[in-house]
Amino acid sequence: MLPSERLTPRRQLELVDALYMLGGEGRAVSARDVAACVKLSRKSVAGVAGFLIHAGLFQPGRGAWALTEAGATLARLRATDSARARLHLRDHWQGSWFQRRAASRLAGGSMEESDLTQHLRAGLQGQAERGLFLVEWMVYALLLERDETGAVSLPADQVPPSPETDAQPVGPPGIFDPLLNTSAAEISALPDDEFIALMGAYRTVFAALAPKIPRQQGA
Repeated sequence: MLPSERLTPRRQLELVDALYMLGGEGRAVSARDVAACVKLSRKSVAGVAGFLIHAGLFQPGRGAWALTEAGATLARLRATDSARARLHLRDHWQGSWFQRRAASRLAGGSMEESDLTQHLRAGLQGQAERGLFLVEWMVYALLLERDETGAVSLPADQVPPSPETDAQPVGPPGIFDPLLNTSAAEISALPDDEFIALMGAYRTVFAALAPKIPRQQGA
């Protein structure tokens, strides 16, 4: 579900604040009372609530809503520390469908906001403003960054590592790998026949390599 185009994200956040002021951390409040608090029509408030329920901030009810734990925390932090409020929403929305869709599209770098809007709206109903408002929500939640030209990108701490830097080179196993990757206790615990066979195998290897090791002077 995309955000309603009826209200900007800033005003939608005011609904979270109003519900916290009227109902605290779990008491349901009627749509009429919420609408009166923010001086909006009941229809406008009801149209916005769908996304806030979908986004895990409102609990659904019959003509009334209550804040989820995440929604109450957001409202409480907004009243005292706006930066922490945004960080809280970022953490709450990590793994959401829109965060994953945006991250996959922006993994290669920044893009025009309108292009990302179209990508987020793909396959979903609603006017273009809904996609724009979703981008606005994600900027507020620190899931996206917008530069002075209007291009959007992933914050540096959310850019997935590139395969070149993440992958470690893997080569064929070395001849000494079994010995180097096994603790002394594990070797000592081997049955006598396996221990003797292992030492015999490495003795053969050492003997074969010995002529290739230059002799030290005076040895």
